Formats: sequence, structure tokens, C-alpha cells
Amino acid sequence: MVLKVNNPPRTVTRFEEYRHVVKCRVGSGDGGRCLADGNEVMRFYCVGPTAGAIYDMSGLCEFSGKNRTICTYSGSGRAHESFGGGKGRRAMLVCRVIAGRVCKRLGVESFLEGRVGFDSVSGDNGELFVFDSRAVLPCFLIIYKP
Repeated sequence: MVLKVNNPPRTVTRFEEYRHVVKCRVGSGDGGRCLADGNEVMRFYCVGPTAGAIYDMSGLCEFSGKNRTICTYSGSGRAHESFGGGKGRRAMLVCRVIAGRVCKRLGVESFLEGRVGFDSVSGDNGELFVFDSRAVLPCFLIIYKP
């Protein structure tokens, strides 16, 4: 089952404000995608097993919390695998993500260094660690049974 997420206006505004912040931070030499759209990408975020036939949407689409790193994936298969085993229905979000300036993760040191001067860090298996919750805007909720 695929459901469209209707984000509250406040959430969409926060997302667009974050895009503006990322675009303003980009230097003239960095240009490219960051300057055009904040380096926006579509990503997957697995939210795990559902509880029963009706999925509780309360709080699902608000990635709140200061200094919270959110890990998204380039593919749905990898996002599914990241959540581990288990039976029953699963839920996954398809999200718009402002990646901004991305640091390539080479180890723990680069992950920590990536927080300075970069908006996100990319991993080896299609992961993208985003440092600001405002950078993630859920678009679709997919409920499935593996």
C-alpha cells in the first residue's frame, strides 16, 4: 500500500527554509547542485514493523530533535535490510532530502569531521547521514509485507 504524506505547512516551511540556508552557505566556487536546489535527492527511510492493520501516523513524519542524525538510503532494499529481521508488515518512507555539501565517509574520523563544513556524510552502502532534521521531508509511506 502506498500513501501520500500530507505534511503540515510548518514542516514544509522548515524544509524550504533549510534549503535556503544551504544555498546561502554555498560559495561561488562550490556552485552546482547546492546552489541550484540545495542538492536535493530522493531517499528511503525504513520505520520498521507496523502495529496491526492500521498504521499510527502520529509523529511519523516529523523528524524532530536537535542534533539528530538521520540515516537515509539510496535504495529501498538497503533501507529494508538496515532495519533487521522480523515478521509482519513493514513501513518505509520515500523522502525528499536536502543533502547540501556532502563529505565522503572514510572512517569514524571523517564522520566526525563531516559535521564541520558539510551538511551530510555519505557511506559506502548508499547511506546518507543528514545532520539536520529539517533536511528531510517525507513524501510517501509504503506499507508492505516482506
